[in-house]
Amino acid sequence: MNYCVLVKVSKRVVSFWYQSEKSPYAPLIIKDTNEAPLYFYVNHNDFIFGNSARDRFYSNDPNAFGDYFEIVKDPSKHFSIYGNKKPVKQLFYYGIEQYLSHFINAVLYKSDSIESYRPHFPLRFLFAPDIEDKEKALVASLFRETGYDNVSRVDYNESLFAVLCQKGLIKANNAVLLLTGVDNVLYFELYRSVSDPPVASSKLEGQGADPRVRILADMIIEYISALNSYLVLDREEEIATLLPYCAHLLENVKSVIKGDAILSDGKAYYFRVNERTLNERLLFLSADSEIYTVIDDLLKTHELNVQTTTILLGSEAINTIYFSQKLLKKYPNVKGIHASDDLDAMKLIFSAIADAGYVVQPFVPAAPPVLPGKKETRVPAEIIKPVLPPVTTKEPGKPVVKLPPTLPPKKPNEFINSPPLPTATNLNQFIGKSGIVTSTLSPMGKVEIDKVDYEAISEKNEISIGTTVKVTGISGKKYLQVVKAGLPPLPPKTT
Repeated sequence: MNYCVLVKVSKRVVSFWYQSEKSPYAPLIIKDTNEAPLYFYVNHNDFIFGNSARDRFYSNDPNAFGDYFEIVKDPSKHFSIYGNKKPVKQLFYYGIEQYLSHFINAVLYKSDSIESYRPHFPLRFLFAPDIEDKEKALVASLFRETGYDNVSRVDYNESLFAVLCQKGLIKANNAVLLLTGVDNVLYFELYRSVSDPPVASSKLEGQGADPRVRILADMIIEYISALNSYLVLDREEEIATLLPYCAHLLENVKSVIKGDAILSDGKAYYFRVNERTLNERLLFLSADSEIYTVIDDLLKTHELNVQTTTILLGSEAINTIYFSQKLLKKYPNVKGIHASDDLDAMKLIFSAIADAGYVVQPFVPAAPPVLPGKKETRVPAEIIKPVLPPVTTKEPGKPVVKLPPTLPPKKPNEFINSPPLPTATNLNQFIGKSGIVTSTLSPMGKVEIDKVDYEAISEKNEISIGTTVKVTGISGKKYLQVVKAGLPPLPPKTT
């Protein structure tokens, strides 16, 4: 049976989707939801992931864990399960596997354990803009370490742009600036064209929503705090939690806005605020022009014309009439991404996974890094041929010849462009060898040896991409310890 599970990861929550036998994709639901907040509870052999763990965390249970991408920064933190001590980073892996086990039992109707499925289980990850590259690498390593081979990352923006081009909302050759609000942080991703990777990114704290949405969230927190004086609330965290809810409230705003708001602890609290007060506060908002500065700086730095750049509002909290009209006063091309666009982008993602046979496609190595002192050779854009289907030629008196199609360049994928998980034992063979830095060592990064990338750590200073280094030892269990070695000697001349 062909199938796939896709996990969308942000710093506060993960959501799960699946497809089987090319049927329409669907949410993978446990207890009425396909989302799980990143909270974990571990006590002896009990492991709980999601809402129940969050309840225990906010009850100050010492066996509950939150702020996952923060606590993993401390390598000394551990938890114990089944009598074994585990690094805290593995909480994420155990949580995801709960959903994968549920999929095997409830969707595939199999009673097998997850262990036998790991090597071939089609698992895909989609990352929200708030997940940094080093955090994506962490997720990749967690699943490589436990034997998942059929795992890779999908590019949501690539599929979204394809959908928007097809609908005529953007042009393939024009620049795009994608704005996404996540937890009250506004993320900017700038593309020269939709077929190229982003040329720049930025973020703006506290601006990840329409100003009215942020103000309403703040007013709700004020009301709840006044009514429940015993509550100790992290104002910024609670505002970030309420943004999607507030965006929904403002779609049909009334003179009196009231309801039950669910805070980060998962509990609902009654509130009642006036629209008039909301509008009064909006008049005194002073930090609302920061977004103009960021947009102008990005376009100017990369010499892009505002007339041919489309600004996309990519999340519910900023895709509002008020916010889009505010931007349209200065920028001519501002368009919102709607639920139907997201639906079509996800359909395209799962269609591509199914067309690939639910397996990770082989990686085509990129060109080697350019060494200092050497010039980079670029292929002119006009001679790069598009992907074509096989062409059959037939001439009188000659056999039929099938010409192979032109293969498109493939993007690197941190899930599959890596060697098997290294150990201190098999890394010893590289001591004394030289390699090329492929990801800046500051102090950790990657070094290519014999055409394979390995995790490495610099003994002293930062070492940039393309530099030749020498392996001097092993750090921990998986890092090559390297120093700058200078350029290798030139080969002898041949006569």
